[in-house]
Amino acid sequence: MPFIDRLLYWARREPGRNAVVAGSLRLTYGELAARASSLQLPEGGTIALQISDPVRFAVAFTAVVGQGRCAAVLDPSWPSDLRVRILEALHPDAVITSADPAEAAHPSSLADAAADARFYCGFTSGTSGVPKGFVRTVGSWSRSLERSVNWFGVTPGLRVCAPGPLAASLNLYALAECLYAGSTFHSLAPGDRAATGPLTAQVLRSERIEHLVGVPSTLRLALERIEGELPELRTVVSGGARLSAADTQIILRSAPAARVFEYYGASELSLVTARRVDGFDGNDVGRPFPGVRIRIDADSGSGRHGDVGTISVQTDTAIEGYLFGDDGRAFRRDGSWVTVQDQGWIDDDGALHLTGRHGDMLVVAGSNVYPSEVEAALATAGHPAAVVLGVPDARRGCALAAVIQAPPDAVIDTRALRTRLKELLPVDKVPKLILRTERLPLTTAGKPDRAALKATVVGRDGALERLA
Repeated sequence: MPFIDRLLYWARREPGRNAVVAGSLRLTYGELAARASSLQLPEGGTIALQISDPVRFAVAFTAVVGQGRCAAVLDPSWPSDLRVRILEALHPDAVITSADPAEAAHPSSLADAAADARFYCGFTSGTSGVPKGFVRTVGSWSRSLERSVNWFGVTPGLRVCAPGPLAASLNLYALAECLYAGSTFHSLAPGDRAATGPLTAQVLRSERIEHLVGVPSTLRLALERIEGELPELRTVVSGGARLSAADTQIILRSAPAARVFEYYGASELSLVTARRVDGFDGNDVGRPFPGVRIRIDADSGSGRHGDVGTISVQTDTAIEGYLFGDDGRAFRRDGSWVTVQDQGWIDDDGALHLTGRHGDMLVVAGSNVYPSEVEAALATAGHPAAVVLGVPDARRGCALAAVIQAPPDAVIDTRALRTRLKELLPVDKVPKLILRTERLPLTTAGKPDRAALKATVVGRDGALERLA
């Protein structure tokens, strides 16, 4: 495992340092190493973990991969029928739930497996409604961890908080970074997910968090509730979606001395680009991360800077492949290059700009539209919490609908908004429908739940207020 040898180093050197904290539960490096080596695991090479408690999860995850197995991390919030379908496709040798497995009579030795050994199976969204199962080797994360802890400044003893669920690879990777670097990982106590925002705000203050990691919606929900400043919060790292200017403003209002980083990546690729966010401007997602090369496979075939096309990456941190659910619309290999079909372009300074994912493209009255570019325009127009969807339209085949998150008493001048959008976008990319919701539905990973939102829009659910 990419962090086992490092974890054992910290367990010997700083056994009393907290490794994982969740609410009132605290686990030191010495305790984590001892409990993981004492865990009696079922037989088999692939062990599925379905554990919501971050402390118990850390013990089980460390035990599984430290004893040379592959940990398949299930999302405890999945509906039972979806979980059954995934387990049928995965065929794990055993499943460990939140209950503590028995302790072994003789502790096992923990060690990193070979670089080409499989250690982690994660899940990412699939077009069929069942997540795709991908698998990673030890080497893919060990190389990534070595680079990212240096780039983002993850150091021994640092107090880190990633409040999202550990079934999401962004948060699991943050845990691995901490165990690799000898930092202390803070999460939320089991059962606290329904109130992620206020509870994260409480943790930031009470635990004097120095380094915060999350998707933009999680960061926003936590920091918009902060009264006063957080002088000890020195670094904020955002991934999983674009960080809007309004989100950056919320972060810097709460932590004016913080360095704000944004990175672009994917579960299949790891980190691709990163940048430090200075002020509230900038539409790019940064330059290539260490060890990464990028090319744009443009439809024109020219490959010139500024041409929009498929983003391909040359990296030694990509997944081995999918175990199941490969629909051919995401991860692909072309020799030493890989892609997840994201679209973008590179400017003259070498920075990458995203326009969307090939499978997300909508065709509106004959024009290709990526929801992300319309959402970026809405953010510029003052509405960073907005989702753009394609809905059936008798005349055009597809019409754009923008769902804006705003309080019921907030005044939204739709005429002025459309005028502003026409200054930023071609007229056929301006949403036909503008709706309001008090709270956008989110997935367990903290990203907007587009499928649920589209069902609400198409079904004309009364929870949405039509503004125009």
